[in-house]
This record gives sequence, C-alpha cells and structure tokens, in this order.
Amino acid sequence: MCHKSRSESILGRPLLLLLLAVFPFGCGVFRQVFNCGATGGPAGILLPTLVAPARLTPCCEDGSPEIYPRGGTTMTMRRAVGLLLILAACGLAAEGGEGKGWVPLFNGKDLDGWKLRQQQATITRYFDGNGKEVPGAKKTKVDQKEVAVDAKGKPLPDAKIAIEGKKKVVVDASGKAIAGAKVAKVGGRDAIVDKTGKEIEKGTAKSETGPNPVGWMAKDGELICHQPHGGNDLLTEQKFTDFELHIEFQATSNSGVYLQGRYEIQVDNSYNAKPKYVEKDGKKVAVWDTHQCGAIYGRIAPTKNMAKPPKEWQSFDVTFRGARGTKDKVTQKARVTLVWNGEKVIDDAEIDGTTGGALDGNVTAPGPLLLQGDHGKVAYRNIKIRALAAK
Repeated sequence: MCHKSRSESILGRPLLLLLLAVFPFGCGVFRQVFNCGATGGPAGILLPTLVAPARLTPCCEDGSPEIYPRGGTTMTMRRAVGLLLILAACGLAAEGGEGKGWVPLFNGKDLDGWKLRQQQATITRYFDGNGKEVPGAKKTKVDQKEVAVDAKGKPLPDAKIAIEGKKKVVVDASGKAIAGAKVAKVGGRDAIVDKTGKEIEKGTAKSETGPNPVGWMAKDGELICHQPHGGNDLLTEQKFTDFELHIEFQATSNSGVYLQGRYEIQVDNSYNAKPKYVEKDGKKVAVWDTHQCGAIYGRIAPTKNMAKPPKEWQSFDVTFRGARGTKDKVTQKARVTLVWNGEKVIDDAEIDGTTGGALDGNVTAPGPLLLQGDHGKVAYRNIKIRALAAK
C-alpha cells in the first residue's frame, strides 16, 4: 500500500487561495496564472468547455490572446467561478484520498502513547568474595553427570554415550545409535560462574526489584531499542480490533511486531535465507520457515523471502481482523494479510491461535500493538494505523 502524508495531500490549497485572491484583478492575471491561452495548460483544457462558444482575440501589448465569450468583452463571472469550483473539488478530492483515517502511533520525538510491558523488574547482580561486582556472571549448575535418556527423558541404563565427530550420541551395546535418545545432565550443585563459565569462589548474588529501565529511545524520527532486556517490550496504550497497519524496520537483530499483542510478525535478519524443498504430488515445492522474518511466528510462513540487508529499511503493510466470539468461545479466528516490502506474502490467512510471548489469550478482546524489545537492538519508524469497519 502507498500512504501519502497529509502535507502531500493538500499541496493544491495554496494555489486555490492564490486564484481567489487574484481573480478580481482581471482576466489578464488569471490567464498568466493558468496559461489559459496555451493548449498544454490546465485552463487550455478546461476553459473551452466552460466558455464555449468563444473566440481568442489578441488584445495585450505583446500580442498574446485573451479569451472572450461571443457577444462579450470579459469572461463571465459565472463561468470563472465554475472553473474555480472544479479546481477546488479536485483539491478536496486529493485531500480526502489515501491519507484519510490514518493515525500515527509514533510521533518521532518521544515515547508518548507507549508503555513498557513490565513496569517493575527484578535485577540480580553478582559479586566475588571481595564484594566486587562481576559483570556477565550468572548462577548455574556445576559438577553435573551426563546420562543417556530416551525421547521422553527416561534413563536408558544399558545405553552408552559415544562421540561421533564432535557430537555426543546415545548408542546401544552394539554401538548402534538409538533413535530419539539424547544426552542429559543431572545432579550437580548450584554455583556462580563468570562469563567464561569459571566458578567464582565465595560468589554471592543480590536481587533488587524496582522500576524497569526503559531500553527504548526516540532519535531522528526512529524508535530504537538500544538496551534490550527482560520486560522491555513496548506497547501502545491504545487497543485495536480490526485495522490496517504500516510499519518500517531495520532487521539488525531479533524482534517482532505483535498484532493485538498476541500474534507476532517475526522481525529478524533473513537476508539471503533459502527455503527447504519437499516432495508434494511428485514435485519439489519450496517451503519457507515459520520462524523467519515475515512469518507469523511458528504459525504461518511467508510465501517468499523479501528480506533486504539488515541495515536497509523494510516495511510491513498489514490488514488484520481480530477473532470473533466470546471470552469462552471463539467463533471466528483472527485473519491476516501481510505485504512485505511491496510483495504480498500472506493472503487473508487464518491464524490458528496466539504465538509465543503473547500478552494474553483473550483473543476476542481488543489489544495493543507491541514491539519486542528483549532480544536485540532494532529500530522502527513511520508507524501508523487505520481502523477498519467491523464485518
């Protein structure tokens, strides 16, 4: 979809005001503004209809023609006003076109109208035996034992763990790999380790709950996630049911655009990603990943990969219809159409439930637009929405 700004849609207004201002000064000025004697000018097309029958008679010192209706020496006020009304109607039609109904969600200057997913956050800091904070440290298990288990996690006492290449595999007594079996770690003890995995002697942890720091900022018209962390998802204060959405992004890291805060359109670097090919009716068919950029995460894959290099701006244009029914019973599931960088990649598809990380499961209620901010550094801009009439 193409979305013209409001400023673009009213460019004709100054010209119309100029016409109204100069008209009383005579047809000569009127002719110069509109090039009414030239066949290529706008009045050269419109005026013959408005003033016919008419004749062109040279009357100016430079010999340029002036328009006179037959039987008169000046253009009639009625016909001149008719021309102005036609031009005014054209200007109003342009103003009431594609830009109508669109509401910006991001003002380009600050986070007004947005809020964090979690207003409070618990932060744990780790210290060594001398009380000095150790950045990147964490609490984990050490001295664990490796055992062989089946696909359901049940121990396989007669199985062995073997190394094939650089990978550990579970094999039976004859050395044959056991399908579905895997290596699991059990037991061990809790410890604090640094970012290299080395245990910190006499390490301690301290947790504090307080206001969740905002990891987003507005800069140069962009909404930037510069400090991703838990609870840093950003959502609108407004909630929506059926709508069209336009949003632009840079896929420099993992993020997502959540429709109603429940259905994620994946944002990630999928530039040059290739599909898998599967046999279907004797033919090889390309199948795209439901976890790549442009997918409804884990639900619907795009029909093609329209990804650009990660630092180039990309766009999603979405048409979304919310689920119908009651809180206890869904009669119609949500539906979505997605145009990615100008190409339709999802066409009015039904979404079979919420995606991971959804705000809630109350799918028949209105919901906000949510931008994922707990994975990596990303940027968005030109975010606007237009409500659709229910149907």
